Order: sequence, then structure tokens, then C-alpha cells
Amino acid sequence: MANTHGLTSRIVKKQAASRKLAKNKKASFQVYMGNENAVTRKNTSYKARKHYMENKQMFPKKKLSTKNHQSLMEQGILDERWFFKVGKKKNYLTWSMVDTKGLDFYGMPR
Repeated sequence: MANTHGLTSRIVKKQAASRKLAKNKKASFQVYMGNENAVTRKNTSYKARKHYMENKQMFPKKKLSTKNHQSLMEQGILDERWFFKVGKKKNYLTWSMVDTKGLDFYGMPR
């Protein structure tokens, strides 16, 4: 009783695929999130786009709260030699991997 409609299996598979696409198209057009283009919106599911946007909003911003090095040290972002504690071991004063004396984060010459 698998093929009572008289169609070949490849046609039935194509019909099922087109039904599936038509079913998801309505949901994918419901909400427009962020700066995504139309092709991305059509090809990605609503759930995936929603999760992507939620993760993007929850991710912390890279911008520093202030440019004052003293307050950044008090917040625990910089150490006493002006190196960032988290992330890449860059110096806030020189914006490179070494401080003014030519020593890196670990106090070794580079």
C-alpha cells in the first residue's frame, strides 16, 4: 500500500520537500530580526534566527566603560602594569603586547 497514488517515488519525495518548504516559509517571514538579508531569512528557521539574536544581545560589548586607566584598574579590567587581565594580553598604554620598557605580560623581554 506504499504507492497507491500511482506516482513514482522521486516525484513523491519532491512533493514532500516542497510541502515542507512551504510550511516553513510562513514561519520564517513572521519576524524580521536585526540586519539580516532576505536570503538568510528565508533559508534559516525562525528558531535558529531567534537563538542567534538572543545570543548576540547577551554577549558583552567590547567597548570599555571609561577611558580613565585608574577606574579601569579599580574595576579589575587592567592590572598595575596597564595590561588587560582578560582576553588578549595587550597593554592599554602602548596598545601592543609589550609595555613601555619592552616587557610582555609575563615580564619577559620580547
